[in-house]
Amino acid sequence: MDLLVISDTHGKEDRLTDVLRRSRADGLLFLGDGLRDLSVLPEELFCRAVRGNCDFFGRDVPETRLETFGAYRIFMTHGHRYGVKYSPEGVIAAALAADADVALYGHTHLPELHQFAAGTVLCGKTLARPFTVMCPGSLGDPRDGAPTFGTLTLRDGGILPAIGQW
Repeated sequence: MDLLVISDTHGKEDRLTDVLRRSRADGLLFLGDGLRDLSVLPEELFCRAVRGNCDFFGRDVPETRLETFGAYRIFMTHGHRYGVKYSPEGVIAAALAADADVALYGHTHLPELHQFAAGTVLCGKTLARPFTVMCPGSLGDPRDGAPTFGTLTLRDGGILPAIGQW
């Protein structure tokens, strides 16, 4: 399964449309701050979304989600409630407590990608399996450089994450 990971579009529907057009993703994981922009999604593309601190529309959308895709569990949040502008540690701890394989967050507008091997001690917990942490940056309002987005390729052999530029 191939997933797009997008955050912080902030009204830049044209960028979202362009990334979707170029992608062959099976679905979209949206990490908040631009829920209104999701109106451009094609009907055949499934989307799981969380609400960000600037999403005044969509109060029925949760601030965190735990989604399962095959053998993989993905923890999603915008991140503002976890202090991600200072450190991703709060999101990592929450994702590990939820027994997730992946922690996704937005809010910082800066792309980050970290992969940890099984056996690594993270937030006081020894990982039984690999763990991925990703912030896709911002497609709408990047803090440093070009607009960015993430991808997750989920296969039986593991998870391949990446950061792309618009």
